[in-house]
Amino acid sequence: MNAFRLPGIVVVVGLLVGALTIDQSRAEPEPIEQEIRIPGPAVAADDARSSTWFCAAATSTEDGVADSEVVLANTLLKESTAAVSVFVGSAGAAVDAPVTELVVALPAQSLTSLRLADLAPGSPVVSLAVEVDGGGVVVDKISSGPTGVARSACAIDGSTEWVVTSGSTVPGSRLQMVVFNPFPDDAVVDIDFVSEVGARSPEDLVALHIPAQSSRIIEIGEVFAASESITTFVRVRSGRVVVEGIQSFDGSDAPLGLSVITGAPATAERWMFAGISPAAGPARLVVVNPSETRVRVDVEVYPSGGERFIEPFEVVLQPGQSDVVDLVSAGRLAGISSFSVVVRSLDGPRIIAGMEQRPEIEEPDPLAAIVEIEVDAPSTGFASSVGQPVAASRVFTTVDISADDDRSALHVFNPTDDTFVTIRTTISVDGASREEQLEVGPQRTIRIPLTELGTGRYALELEASGPIVATREITGLSSRSWAPLLPAVSSVE
Repeated sequence: MNAFRLPGIVVVVGLLVGALTIDQSRAEPEPIEQEIRIPGPAVAADDARSSTWFCAAATSTEDGVADSEVVLANTLLKESTAAVSVFVGSAGAAVDAPVTELVVALPAQSLTSLRLADLAPGSPVVSLAVEVDGGGVVVDKISSGPTGVARSACAIDGSTEWVVTSGSTVPGSRLQMVVFNPFPDDAVVDIDFVSEVGARSPEDLVALHIPAQSSRIIEIGEVFAASESITTFVRVRSGRVVVEGIQSFDGSDAPLGLSVITGAPATAERWMFAGISPAAGPARLVVVNPSETRVRVDVEVYPSGGERFIEPFEVVLQPGQSDVVDLVSAGRLAGISSFSVVVRSLDGPRIIAGMEQRPEIEEPDPLAAIVEIEVDAPSTGFASSVGQPVAASRVFTTVDISADDDRSALHVFNPTDDTFVTIRTTISVDGASREEQLEVGPQRTIRIPLTELGTGRYALELEASGPIVATREITGLSSRSWAPLLPAVSSVE
């Protein structure tokens, strides 16, 4: 499987062209098919001939920071198969062919997992290409290491431009970028950074060669000074690549945390975030303008219960600039337990937006050692995710939840301003499914504990009467992941 059937998922829309004419005998023009791309991962239509997924960032060494398990969820009532190619790489040389190729059966309405340490043991970076014989399959990744657990969706296509919105190289943190080229042609990329200390284009990352069918991992802390908030730009001179970031915190200057950060392969006119809870840590919105023109941006905040109207935040971004908006400390959200956000470009589809939450370490109590006061450990780790650029009436995710986990939840946001949305939830596992009904008011967000929907590992589908945006929030003792559910490409509004 050395060449993939690409480009990735598209929505095909028939456009009628031509005009009315007096000559009624003249045949009507044939529809023209136009491809419309979705910026980010999406689930292929049930009747698609094939679909492809790329999982870039994983490790498989004994002390690996993000040892990963890839979960393939077949949501359909029919069996499918997937051809999987495994690639290994390093900070230097990379192999020029997959080290492992296998065919995986995907039974109807079931989940199949692949542990990368079993497929490519002892590698500092492992990447995967999954080519599915059909649609309706979700590919997720669960990464774990000494600093926590992270969950992220894989990409569905390569791109010539990528933006990773979040990152930090302050003491106690480690930021890595993985550039994955699964295609048969070599790629050449430039990697630039923008942070609160300015912009930088490290000489070592100019015209960086990424051989065909290989991965390369880059330690950002070795080329960029300590910075609190870094936005990474990967621009491809030739070829196409897939980009993901790995951010970890060792617990010294911030609570333990791990996040595998999905890169954004394209800009969009708006980005949406469902169900952000300030109790999990300061919510910081990162807005990026990768274009060559000045852009004005509105940040609209919708309290989950509609407690009151929140005046939008206004952000002005110069070309190539990123800005960090601290939503909580701004004071407008006092007393609001959770909210959803819509980030909207006022000057066209030129922006990318991501969200991050990093709990602050409380100052130690000086009396604790004297009177033996027990101090609770940080309850959540670092979470970061790019937003969802589209609303859809069908969305998917995978869940792995224990029966005693009462903090992990599903958040569903209805972005319409005048319509109630009814939602049917379907859980698929081991060839069986179960359904429940939900309802969300206009511009409202509901929170459902995941244990109320089901426990264990399962695939989750939401089918709504109108467009929605949903988020899967998984919270552990010292780890947290927050990511949007994936839209079905055929249901995008």
